[in-house]
Amino acid sequence: MNRPKQFDREEVLSKATDLFWERGFEETSVSDIVASTKINKFSLYSEFGDKENLYLSCIDYYNNDSKKRIEHILKRKPLGLSNIESFLEERISHTVSNEIKGCLIFNSIIEEKVLTEKINKKIDSRVRKIKSLLMNCLNAAQKRKEISVNKDCKRLADFLVCFIFGMINIGMKDTTEEELRGITHDILSVIRN
Repeated sequence: MNRPKQFDREEVLSKATDLFWERGFEETSVSDIVASTKINKFSLYSEFGDKENLYLSCIDYYNNDSKKRIEHILKRKPLGLSNIESFLEERISHTVSNEIKGCLIFNSIIEEKVLTEKINKKIDSRVRKIKSLLMNCLNAAQKRKEISVNKDCKRLADFLVCFIFGMINIGMKDTTEEELRGITHDILSVIRN
C-alpha cells in the first residue's frame, strides 16, 4: 500500500525553482534541494525521478506563471505595436520588482553547455514561442502601418528577445526604472522608424 505524500508538490517546485533560479542547474545540488524543500531524497526521487526531471518540472512551473502574463499581453486583440509596448512595460515592472533574480530561462541559456539536451530543447522551445508571439504582433503592426513594411519582423523579434533578456539582467545591476524606460523608448524608436 502506498503511503500518502508528506509534502506539497507546488511548494517543493516553488522552493526548488528559486534555488535553480539563484544558483543555476550545475551549482544546485540534490542536498541543497533536500535542505530547502525539507523532503527527503527518497521522496524527491520518487516524485521527480532525478535532478534533470526536477529541473524540467521547475521550468514548467516557472513558465506556467510567466506564460500566462506574457501570452495574455501578446495575444490581446487587436494585435499590433501596443502589445509590444505593454509587454515591455510589464517586463520593466518585473525587472524593477524586489523579487527579481534574473530570468530562469536566460540563466538556463547561459548554462547551455552543462545542461542536458532535453533541458536545452525545452528552453529553446520557450524562446521560440516568445519570438513567434512577438513576430505576430510585429506583422500585425506592419499591416496596420504602425511600423514600416520594409522592416524585417523576424529580425526585430530576435532583437526584442535579446533586449528583453538583457534588460532583465542589467535591471538587476542598480539600473533605475527611469533608465530602463529610456532604453525601452529608444528600442521602440528603432522598431517604429
